[in-house]
Amino acid sequence: MKIKSSILFTITLSTTLSALQFQTIGYKSISMGGATVASSASSTAVYNNPALLAKSVEKVEVSLGLGIAGYDHGAGASYQALMNSDFEDAMDEADENVDNLSQNTINTLFDSRDIILNIDKKGFELSPQGYIGAQVYEYGFGIFTTSDIVAVANISQIHDQLIFENNDIGYQKILENGNIVSSNQTEYDSTSLEAGITDGYTYFDAIGIVLTEVPIAYSHSFELSQGLLHVGGALKYMNAITYVETILLDDEENNNEDSRQDETSSNFGIDLGVAYEPYFVKNLTLGLVIKNLNSPKFGTVGKDITIDPMVRIGAAYNINKELEVALDIDVTSNKTLIPGLDSQTIGGGINYMPVDWFSIRGGLMTNISSKDKAGMVYTAGMGIGPQWLQIDLSAQISGSSTDVDVDGDDYSYPQYAKVNLALISRW
Repeated sequence: MKIKSSILFTITLSTTLSALQFQTIGYKSISMGGATVASSASSTAVYNNPALLAKSVEKVEVSLGLGIAGYDHGAGASYQALMNSDFEDAMDEADENVDNLSQNTINTLFDSRDIILNIDKKGFELSPQGYIGAQVYEYGFGIFTTSDIVAVANISQIHDQLIFENNDIGYQKILENGNIVSSNQTEYDSTSLEAGITDGYTYFDAIGIVLTEVPIAYSHSFELSQGLLHVGGALKYMNAITYVETILLDDEENNNEDSRQDETSSNFGIDLGVAYEPYFVKNLTLGLVIKNLNSPKFGTVGKDITIDPMVRIGAAYNINKELEVALDIDVTSNKTLIPGLDSQTIGGGINYMPVDWFSIRGGLMTNISSKDKAGMVYTAGMGIGPQWLQIDLSAQISGSSTDVDVDGDDYSYPQYAKVNLALISRW
């Protein structure tokens, strides 16, 4: 029996859109450690904190951004190690005749089995995003699209035996010491690695979610005895698309295309924010935002889902006209699409703008969840160009990395990375 190409991908919506955590949207957010609640005025305030619209020094700002992030949740090195092995050829040899296997082939089978078993609950995440935001005086508009495409391994830990069927001899089992003993169909079906793969006990859960928000926002300022209070809100149309598909890696004839499913659902959401500038500390702004206050619900492939409210607080301080520092903290902890991993971010950074045609930024951020593998994330960005059309590049990269062997050459890549390109126009 020829095994199908090693891993079956099957997709299920076993988690909810509460997994869509507070995204870093906008050139300042991405490059300043995610800090935006008190510092991201103007065109991206409509997403990050609508209260800041009234604080903008510009009459009008429009920004357009495209970005993508990749996060290896432990699957990359294991998958590459499996691809480097001769696992499929070794399985084919074992299916033909276990008695003729060399010790090297037997070692390959056991090594590959351990790789497959150890990849359980590990995954990979790809997150493209794009936005266009506009601030006109104290009003804000925009279209903000974020997406998550996640594959997480679910590996049966009881299907860990190397048992193969030979039409002439019957079922044979390879022991850890290399000896070969007889087996039976019951043991094969319930414990063999091959049966776990071909019968669908070993697979990847993959989910694709695209969430588009179209907000209309307004902010108003109130002068108090001890400071200036900005209060803002956004009413947003929300569209959620979920896409699922069962993919066999060796399905060259695309026989499984009928398994593809997608569903689109819409609702409305409410964001509320405040920003406070105390008179007793000049150039200080304190911010708070609650996103998805009304817990909007959506229908998806599988079941209805709810986006939980997200609360973030922050502070920004202008040391002088050219230099700003900011810090944000997530008050709420939000689930992610990776089982057992929550998102609760703390981060901050600096923005140095010596002239109106150039700015440079940097920062740090981290997820305080103990199960996060990215560790400290370093952020940076730079904008250059005239006020009416400035180009800005911002990026994030994790301090932790993954080492892989590709065709005998060692490579290292960051566990997490994100890049964003934006165009900004102010007048």
